[in-house]
Amino acid sequence: MSLFDFNEAEIIAFSLVLVRMSSFVVSWPVFGVSTVPSTIKILFAFVLSILTFPVIKWNGLPHDIGSYLMVWLFIREVFIGLSIGFLARFFFFAFGISGQIISISMGLSNTQLFNPAIGERATPIDQFQVMIASLFFLSVNGHHLFLSALMDSFDIVPLSQDLISVNSFLSVGEFVEYIMVIGVKLSAPVMIAILIMNLMMALIGRAVPQINVLITSLPVNILVGFIILIVSMPIIIGQMDGLLESTGIKLFQILKSF
Repeated sequence: MSLFDFNEAEIIAFSLVLVRMSSFVVSWPVFGVSTVPSTIKILFAFVLSILTFPVIKWNGLPHDIGSYLMVWLFIREVFIGLSIGFLARFFFFAFGISGQIISISMGLSNTQLFNPAIGERATPIDQFQVMIASLFFLSVNGHHLFLSALMDSFDIVPLSQDLISVNSFLSVGEFVEYIMVIGVKLSAPVMIAILIMNLMMALIGRAVPQINVLITSLPVNILVGFIILIVSMPIIIGQMDGLLESTGIKLFQILKSF
C-alpha cells in the first residue's frame, strides 16, 4: 500500500484517533495550558495520532457507518480524551483547593494574582502549591503515566465500541469527591493551627481589652500559617506520590467502566 492509499474505513478510524488525541492534548495539564500555542497542540496531537494509528485495532468498525453513528463515535472519542486529560488535571486540583482553603484561613483570599497557566486568578498559596505539584509531576515522569494510559485506552475502549456505560460517569464523580477530600486534608494542619490561634487571641482579647485583637490577629495568622505550611511541606510532598498513584489506578478503573 502506498503512502496515500487509504480507504474510507481507514480515514474514519484515523479521524477518531485524532479526535481522542486532540481532546486529550487540550485538556492535559502539560500541553493544555493557555501559554502553549494552539499550533503546537495541533501538531503534537497529529504526531501522536500518526504514531499510534498503525499499532491499534480498529478493524471492528462497521463498514457502513451512517451519519448519526459517526457523530456519536466522534462525541464518544471527545469524552474519552477529555476524561483522561482532566483526570490528570485533578491531580493539581487537589493542591489548588488546599491552597485556596489555606489562603482563606490566613486572610490572603483577596491577594489574588493572574495565573497564565490556568487562565484565571489564584492566590499566592494556591499558585505555590500547584507549582510544587507541577515540579513533582514532571520529576517523577507523571506525564508518562497519562501518555501510557492514553495508548492503553485504545485496547480498553476500542474504536469499535459504540456505547458509554453510566458507570463511567459515576466513577468520575467518585474521583472528584476523592480529590475534594484530599484537598481539605492537605489544608487541615494550617486550618487547625489558625483555629487554635484565633481561640487564643479571643482569650487574650477578653483578658486584656486594650489589645486590638482584630488588627493583631491578621499578621499573627499569616505568620503561623506560613510556619505550619513550611513544617508540613514534607507531608504534602509525600501525599503527592500517593495521590499520583491513586490517580493512575482510578484512571484505568474509569477506562474499564466505559
